[in-house]
Amino acid sequence: MKKSLLILFIAFFCGINAYSQRGFGHGNGNREKLESDKIAFITNQLQLTPSEAQIFWPVYNEYNLKLRELKKKCKENSPIGKGSATEMTDKEALELADNFIVNEQKMLDLKKEYHSKFKAVLSPKKLLKFYRTEKDFKRELLKKIRDNKMNR
Repeated sequence: MKKSLLILFIAFFCGINAYSQRGFGHGNGNREKLESDKIAFITNQLQLTPSEAQIFWPVYNEYNLKLRELKKKCKENSPIGKGSATEMTDKEALELADNFIVNEQKMLDLKKEYHSKFKAVLSPKKLLKFYRTEKDFKRELLKKIRDNKMNR
């Protein structure tokens, strides 16, 4: 009973927090639903204790926000995929390729920074399970998207 209430509280708190963040409420609510589903999925899979959840979710929300901002910035600054590589000069193509690697390094640096923060919050086994759970959630999401496209 206590665990169910904790999960509901966390989902509610994180949902309000995510909704209030700048730029988060665009679209038809799919992003909010997605984040809510992700929170429930991670909470369920990790079986966080109340004290772990109280410390984990603020760190995770901060990480998730910074990661989204970094991805957005990288996407804005990198026109890879916006044009054909055959239409570029070699210099332009090389510059885009170099920028791609720089952006990937920035994301890796952010992940490394938060890895140490997650280690301070989660046990080693839960930390490993957290990384697997994030991948599992993405896999499930892609499966749902693929299934929805096939059912149209």
